[in-house]
Amino acid sequence: MRKFILTVLIGFLFLFSNSLKSAELESKKNARFIAKDTTWKSLSIREKIGQTMVMLPDRKTELMLGNGTLEGFFKNYPVGAFFMGYKLFDGVKSEDKTDHLRKAVVEYQQASRLPLIMQEDYETGLGLPGLTAFPREMSIGATNNEKMAYQYGEGVAIESLSVGVNWVLHPVCDLNLNPFNPIANTRSISDNPDKAIRLLKQQVNGLQQNGVAATIKHFPGDGVDYRDQHLLTSCNSLSKADWDKTYGKVYRELIQNGVACIMPGHISLPAYQKTKINGFYPPATLSKELLTDLLKGKLGFKGVIVSDALVMAGFRGYYKSNLESEIKSFEAGVDMMLWPSYAFMDSVEVRIKRGEIPISRLNDAVQRVWAMKERFGLLKKDRELIKPISADEISKFDKVAQDIADKAITLVRDTKKILPLNPAKKEKILMVGMAASCVRGNYPTQQIIKLQKELIAKGFNVDFQSDILYERSFWSDELTDKYDKVIFVANRYFHYPPGPLQFWDNQAQTVWCINSTDKSKVIFVSLGSPYHTNEYFERVSTIINAYSCDDSTIRSVAKALSGELVMTGISPVNLNLDDVFDMKGRIKNIIK
Repeated sequence: MRKFILTVLIGFLFLFSNSLKSAELESKKNARFIAKDTTWKSLSIREKIGQTMVMLPDRKTELMLGNGTLEGFFKNYPVGAFFMGYKLFDGVKSEDKTDHLRKAVVEYQQASRLPLIMQEDYETGLGLPGLTAFPREMSIGATNNEKMAYQYGEGVAIESLSVGVNWVLHPVCDLNLNPFNPIANTRSISDNPDKAIRLLKQQVNGLQQNGVAATIKHFPGDGVDYRDQHLLTSCNSLSKADWDKTYGKVYRELIQNGVACIMPGHISLPAYQKTKINGFYPPATLSKELLTDLLKGKLGFKGVIVSDALVMAGFRGYYKSNLESEIKSFEAGVDMMLWPSYAFMDSVEVRIKRGEIPISRLNDAVQRVWAMKERFGLLKKDRELIKPISADEISKFDKVAQDIADKAITLVRDTKKILPLNPAKKEKILMVGMAASCVRGNYPTQQIIKLQKELIAKGFNVDFQSDILYERSFWSDELTDKYDKVIFVANRYFHYPPGPLQFWDNQAQTVWCINSTDKSKVIFVSLGSPYHTNEYFERVSTIINAYSCDDSTIRSVAKALSGELVMTGISPVNLNLDDVFDMKGRIKNIIK
């Protein structure tokens, strides 16, 4: 009997010891989300509100609000963060952007009494003169390589700090469950939650272990709807059970891994919502049920919730004014507002003093923001605003980008064994670019032309034209009579231009041409959406998916076509549309 009691006691002590260790470990994990520095408590109400605001640089407005000086601006509107993006570069020459950014960071930091956190997306690296452009997120999925995922984050972090940016709005952790979703697509790492978790953890580690706060987005998860939250409120229509084992699982794991920030999208999740506004489920950015109850409550997130841009149509129009929407978003649980109006500070201050907004809501948000600033070294008095970066480091990250691109290129099929191409054969090749015109610039077509130039440099005879319309004289059989090979290169990706990722107008006519042509001479390459392969070209026998159109990927595609590169990439998403849609075009079985 004594032996039995002793055994039970030892077992109990073992379990108790493990329980204490688990509690201690959990306490250490939570400590990074609690500010040891309590200076924030002594801030004025107005200064506290400023900590919740991420503004776009606008020197004209800042000087107006500051009575002619930047110091005066921060005295009147002590905001806590800036998004150092497109607005900053109005009128700045391309070659001057890197230096201009560094100069602006120093000016803002020196003019502000309180430390600022500088933010940008940098989803595909900085891409500024002298710095690295990385392939898109789906390229990481195609490599299926954790080391490369870490190096991607590391490279973005070190280069970000070299321009004074210490917070990035990536990685995208959406799951691309709907092939027709125009927002996730190549910004998404995969359609498989387990693969996404494994690779995203390393990418977040690469960022945060090198001093830059990471943000996962877009909670509760894009990639289910076929619509764009920039244009309207989109919807994650999964059931609770399906959401919990996909998006919910991704968020739980990355929260446990210590991600600093989460960005909610302008996306509803009816499975977890009961409250409607004017008959509609509001986006997460306006939903207390999703932000306070689900994300901060059930999922236990203790970091910073930063809204997606408040200018997007998916957010606006639920209340009588944009200002009212901003305030409702803050009340719902957003800790930092991305591009609010300056009237937000004035109005929240008045409402707190009236008792309409509890001071506890403001203090919770500010403590979270202050803890993030402390965690990433922004409260250190003598910290470097701009961290030096060497030519060797930049060269290292350029190589990482090239290695990722090389590893990602995916040969979907080559049933006629057309590849590799051989310049010694002196074949006459036509490259047809498929890229929609866009007011944001001609970059997609320019990148396709770079591919043509890469092949010419390798000794190939390559003509180029954009699209092939059926009115032209050589648009089907005549096309392959005139050329030995025809390489159709599509560059259709997120917001270039905004709208669905399908082909229309001239590109639709080019699809018509491809499917009317002798397939034995046709090669199709996608630099964007991987789904075009079977959405339009199931009868084309030679297809390559590249997922990105950065310079490294262009070089990789050229090497793949010429046989200098063995294509080892594995599709990170299911390309078989029959597995996704039923005979009536409705989504089925999207949960693996």
